[in-house]
Amino acid sequence: IQSQVTPHAIIFLPETAGLEMLLCYEDEGVYVNTYGRITKDVVLQWGETPTSVAYICSNQIMGWGEKAIEIRSVETGHLDGVFMHKRAQRLKFLCERNDK
Repeated sequence: IQSQVTPHAIIFLPETAGLEMLLCYEDEGVYVNTYGRITKDVVLQWGETPTSVAYICSNQIMGWGEKAIEIRSVETGHLDGVFMHKRAQRLKFLCERNDK
């Protein structure tokens, strides 16, 4: 059986001039270059499947799940912080820019 796996978030990593990205699937993420080749041995593992993912300028990513918001290091995938919440609020868009 052949099935298609599609990432639910593609995060272009700004410090790589758009040449590297983080592809987020159900509960994990992998780092690839523009040719689709894996660039890091790190596989980012979410504690729960996020409904939304966003890059923040502190070289971290945030994942919003049904019960928690996780903050992880982009470089290592290490869990830097987690915020538990009671209501499932899906955030559709978040953008933080330094060029304001």
